[in-house]
Amino acid sequence: MSLYGLGVDQGILPSREGIWGFDGTARYGKSGGDTAINYYVDKNHPSAFDGTNDGMDPEAPFLTIQAAIDASNALIDWGDTPSEFNTIWIAPGQYAENLTPPYYCRMIGTGLAAGGDVCVHVVPAAGSALAGTGLGLHLYNIRFDALTAVPVLDFGVMNSCIVDSCMIVDGNPGLATVGIDTTDAGGSKIVNCNFAYATNPLTIGIRSTGDFFDCLIQNCLIKAVTTGIDLSGAGLCGGSVAAHNMIWGGGTVLLGTGIDDSAVGDLLCANNWITATDAISHADAAMTIDNHVMNAGAGAIETVGT
Repeated sequence: MSLYGLGVDQGILPSREGIWGFDGTARYGKSGGDTAINYYVDKNHPSAFDGTNDGMDPEAPFLTIQAAIDASNALIDWGDTPSEFNTIWIAPGQYAENLTPPYYCRMIGTGLAAGGDVCVHVVPAAGSALAGTGLGLHLYNIRFDALTAVPVLDFGVMNSCIVDSCMIVDGNPGLATVGIDTTDAGGSKIVNCNFAYATNPLTIGIRSTGDFFDCLIQNCLIKAVTTGIDLSGAGLCGGSVAAHNMIWGGGTVLLGTGIDDSAVGDLLCANNWITATDAISHADAAMTIDNHVMNAGAGAIETVGT
C-alpha cells in the first residue's frame, strides 16, 4: 500500500481516498470544479524521479518537493483566479531544498511534524527553507529548519496564506534570524505552530515590517530571544489578532519582548501566556485583553499594554 493511503488511526491525516474518493492517477472533484490535481513527493520511493514522472501517481512520485511546486505553478491561469487548489502530498524524509512557494496550493506533510524521522523535514544546507511570495498557500504538518543567519520562512508578501501545525526551527545555535518573516501580509493565518530550536531559540518568532492586516496568530508555541511577535515596524495591522499563544524564551533565556505593537497599536492581543522582560509593548492599551504575563519574574493578568 502507498504511504498516502494510511487511515486516521495510522497517521496524522485521513486517507486521501477517505476524503475525496479518487484513484491516485486520476483528477478529482472539489468544490468549484473538477480539475484540481494531487501531486506526490517521496524521496525514498524506488520509483521517485523528477524527469519523466508527472507526480500524479503515488507509486511514481516526484523525488523533490520543488518539482511538484513547479508542476503545480505551471498550470495556473493568471488571467483567472483559481477556484480550486492543487494539493502536494509529501512523504516523510529529509529534503535538503530551498523551496519557492506554490500558488493557490496546499502542501501537506504526512507523518508527524514533531516526530523526528517520521516527519517531512525541509532543511537546506544554507538559506531559508522557503522564500518568495506567498499567495493562497496552505502549509500543513511540515518541519522547516534554517541552519544559517536567515529567516526560516521568508515570505516577503504573504496574502491569503495558512501555516498550520508546522514546526519552525532554528537548527543551529542561534543563527536563524526570524521564524516567519514578511514585509506585507493580509488575510493570513499562523496557527498551531511550534517555533522550536536545537540549541538556542530564534531571535524573533514572527515579524512583519509592513502591513499585517486581517491576520491571525493563534495557538502557537513561540520561543525566542528578542521578540516573540514583532510588529514594531509594521504599517496597517487593523483586524489582526494574536490569541491563545504561549510566548517565552524556551527555558534557555529570558525573552526580551513577548508581543511588540508599540508603533501602530492595531493588533488585538487576547489571552496570551507570556513570560518576558516586557510581555506586551502596545501603543493602545485597550487592545490587550486578559493576557497572563510574567514581566521579569512578576506574574500577573495584564489588561493593559506596557
